[in-house]
Amino acid sequence: MSGNIEAVLKDECVETYVRYLGAFKNVESDYGLFDKLARPRDFEDFVRVVYESVRLQDRVLDRLKEGISKGEYEVVGEIREVERVFRIGKNCLSRIIELAKDNPRLIGSLIASLALAYEGIKSKR
Repeated sequence: MSGNIEAVLKDECVETYVRYLGAFKNVESDYGLFDKLARPRDFEDFVRVVYESVRLQDRVLDRLKEGISKGEYEVVGEIREVERVFRIGKNCLSRIIELAKDNPRLIGSLIASLALAYEGIKSKR
């Protein structure tokens, strides 16, 4: 199992989803989503929570871009292209769902924890 965890932690799609959820955390302030992601009842529940998070993606990224331009958010490091860096696409969603099929609670908890700890976006509010 530890090999699987290492693969998850190093996965590029997981990193992208963590960055997106970090943006979601700052823009939406919906911590309930992270609780649901960390504690799915089963695989179907995990997929529903992922859907719930991605359903708002356009709004989250638009608000993030607007907030950056207004000086409400600071993007730390070299991350400047919001669409490229924070957008979670079909291939990455498929990869995340594949990673979670055997243990959605573990994968969801890892992703939620990493996203809550993500420091690439800072709110200036």
